Amino acid sequence: MILYWVCLLSKRIAVMAQGSDKIPPETFEEVLKKVQEEEKDAGWQHAKTFEHTEVYRKSSSDSSVHIFKCVSNLFGVPYNDAVKLTTDVQLRSRYDTTFTEIKVLEDCGHYSTIYWYCPFPTPASDREIILHSWVKQDEATKTTYVISINGEHANAPAKSKVVRAESKLSGIIIKQDEKDPNSSILTTVSQTDMKGMIPGFIVNGAFVKSSDNWRDALVNFYHNTYSKEQQ
Repeated sequence: MILYWVCLLSKRIAVMAQGSDKIPPETFEEVLKKVQEEEKDAGWQHAKTFEHTEVYRKSSSDSSVHIFKCVSNLFGVPYNDAVKLTTDVQLRSRYDTTFTEIKVLEDCGHYSTIYWYCPFPTPASDREIILHSWVKQDEATKTTYVISINGEHANAPAKSKVVRAESKLSGIIIKQDEKDPNSSILTTVSQTDMKGMIPGFIVNGAFVKSSDNWRDALVNFYHNTYSKEQQ
């Protein structure tokens, strides 16, 4: 059960917030480069195949936690809706039950700083994280980029008995499927150190086993609820 929650938190951190001028240009370019890398290049190793998602990993020189890339087909989810469901916190809270508290700490329009709280089953400690993120959209190519960095905020001091996780790398690309304009392709790259007493190899194993959960929740919510509400 603990492994399941470790994986869910790792996966969700790749898509948490939107828009930030707090990100240095070199950081944005570094994250974007990893998101855009071809899986056959730059040391990526194939980790697992799901029905609609391919998972890749690569080792990191500064952490025992691997860098993960997931490429998912969002069948039947049009590009604009995929962007909305991925970046709109209120919508995501309706289908993503990983977090029990989502609090906007700063919203300046072009960036947001958001606090996320994730309960873990006993005996593990709960986790929390703060991200500053930035969104770039290219309407000509129907592509949206979301780049996030680990953050702190005066309105969210550390809590007793809660471990603050660290996002070392977080980026996504949402693209319209070139073969099907009514579907989308979601690529996420993430590296999350859970801190505390959870070793890296457990985080790595849990992430690979459940990498498709968030994709399935998004697609199911779209078809069963969101698309009907838009009619």
